[in-house]
Amino acid sequence: MYRVDMIKIFLAIMLCVQLQINISNADTFSVGGANGWGFNMNGWPNGKIFDVGDVVEFKYKIGMHNVVIVNKVGFNSCNATGGEVLSSGDDQVLVPKGTTYFICSIGDHCANGVKVAIIGK
Repeated sequence: MYRVDMIKIFLAIMLCVQLQINISNADTFSVGGANGWGFNMNGWPNGKIFDVGDVVEFKYKIGMHNVVIVNKVGFNSCNATGGEVLSSGDDQVLVPKGTTYFICSIGDHCANGVKVAIIGK
């Protein structure tokens, strides 16, 4: 019985170590680079590799923009209905597997390029 308990403890420790290694290897991407979240975002993610667990950070002046996580239809139509709205001015989102769509729902910002799709691998 003692040996089984020790094996369970060892496996739990190894899992914690692996999770810590994965977290410490995560990258943070400032969406839009030095310019931050704003107009003409098309092409910003080109050439970047986003791993599951990486962080995308949206920096912008509060009230000037927001970030709304939407589905593909909302992204293509610039429709934020049903999306998750973020508005802190420094929003951080963990990259999940697959494509995540982000738009700004203020005025016609999305239609003018304040939108980006990120693919987590």
